[in-house]
Amino acid sequence: MNYTFFVDETGDAGLDKVRSDINSKGASPFLVFGGVLVPDSRVEELRELLASVRSSLGKQSLHCNRLSHFQTAKYAREVAEKAGVLLFAFVSRKETLGSYKGRIKGKGQDQKYYNKCVSYFLERVGHWMLENDVRPEQLDVVFEKRDGHDYSRLRNYIAVVKSNPNDARLGYFLGPILPSRIRAVSKKDEELLEYADLVAFAVSAAITPSKANFGVPEQRYLRELKCRFFKDEVSCAVGEFGLKVFKRSSIKFDPSSKEFLDGWHVAGVSPKLPQQVD
Repeated sequence: MNYTFFVDETGDAGLDKVRSDINSKGASPFLVFGGVLVPDSRVEELRELLASVRSSLGKQSLHCNRLSHFQTAKYAREVAEKAGVLLFAFVSRKETLGSYKGRIKGKGQDQKYYNKCVSYFLERVGHWMLENDVRPEQLDVVFEKRDGHDYSRLRNYIAVVKSNPNDARLGYFLGPILPSRIRAVSKKDEELLEYADLVAFAVSAAITPSKANFGVPEQRYLRELKCRFFKDEVSCAVGEFGLKVFKRSSIKFDPSSKEFLDGWHVAGVSPKLPQQVD
């Protein structure tokens, strides 16, 4: 069976001036990726589900930032109950970048940061592929196209990380990902990206205080979707498997968000390399 992994993000890759609270101006504090793994045999069925949800909500398209709270909740529940797809997400908080920010300072900084985050996101899908004996040529990766982003540089970066990884785990789990099968298309040209938009939006809403939510992150959408995330078969942990929060222990979440995310993790449980033993 062949698969397509659709990817969208919320937030931006800007690092120079980042918002410190809901009243400040600047780039978003988080960069969040959401992805949906679609068996190619189910593409038409999933298009029909999108059409059904649009009709029930009275919308021409399903972009979550244009939906009301209850419309988004309805959309999330429909996906959780009817889509039958596997979900993934990645979160990076910019304040945790430390010396890395200085090393990439200058022209192309935002693209370098974006590409690094993508590598950690795609290794989660690579992990699933290894566990399910999915060959590299059986997966295509489709990003929602960002204006100005050089996707050839992204492909080259993934190839370099695979061949010479600083992190052995990253190199191993990226192994099944073929850079040549990564491409980007506009959301208007591929409606299945709307699923990835929902995942990214749901994760961001659950952890990001903003003026729109009066400083209270909204966890409803992500709760609806949790059952569809890739997880560890033994412990059922989603954290570190389908949901990767980079440097989670270094992030200062509000108490509610921290408790919520902690519930997705199991202490001591994370993906292991083949030679690793407990």
